[in-house]
Amino acid sequence: MKKGQSTEKRIKNILKFFKMNENTISTLMGAVVIVVIAGLIFNYFRTANLKTWQGILLNEQQPATTDKKDETASDKLIATYKVVKGDDLWHISEKYYKSGYNYVDVMKENKITGKGVITPGMELRIPKVEPKKITIIEIKKDIAISDKGDVVKSDVKVSNKPIEVGEYTTQKGDSYWKLAVRAYGDGFKWTKIYWANKKIFANPDLIYSGVKITIPALEK
Repeated sequence: MKKGQSTEKRIKNILKFFKMNENTISTLMGAVVIVVIAGLIFNYFRTANLKTWQGILLNEQQPATTDKKDETASDKLIATYKVVKGDDLWHISEKYYKSGYNYVDVMKENKITGKGVITPGMELRIPKVEPKKITIIEIKKDIAISDKGDVVKSDVKVSNKPIEVGEYTTQKGDSYWKLAVRAYGDGFKWTKIYWANKKIFANPDLIYSGVKITIPALEK
């Protein structure tokens, strides 16, 4: 009986304690709630700031990566070439590789399919690859012809007057390069004149003046 009374007394004392300190306990509970909420808010903003800084760092690093890619891509090219009227892949390849057979590399680099048709205004990427079998015959710009067919320096005065396609009589100081400049406005097209007259002058560096040759029209 005494034991039961003792337990009851303890319970009454505990309830009395909580009743007396009700305000203090409420204050402590409120403080705990505030601390928990503050912790949640702090974690939220810390995570948000971390993501923001990560985004800033990534944006700052991105241009450097892009520049590196552009630099790597440019290292794989010899040049870029803008197609003009009369161009074809064979002669463009000869211009950069001295081999028309490299036209397949130009087609591959520019994803050109079929017969390799190109149009004026197209910009071609010229890849840095090994030249294939040489198809172009070297000719020096400072070489001209004498009236006896001797090789002379190009300080001989030569007319710069434009010439039309068709029959032309060679003159002292002429060269295929200069004729191409006068006929087409492009010395690199001298091979067109050479191939049209190969039966007359097999050696492009050695031709006679006073000989009738043909200035071919450019393919359209």
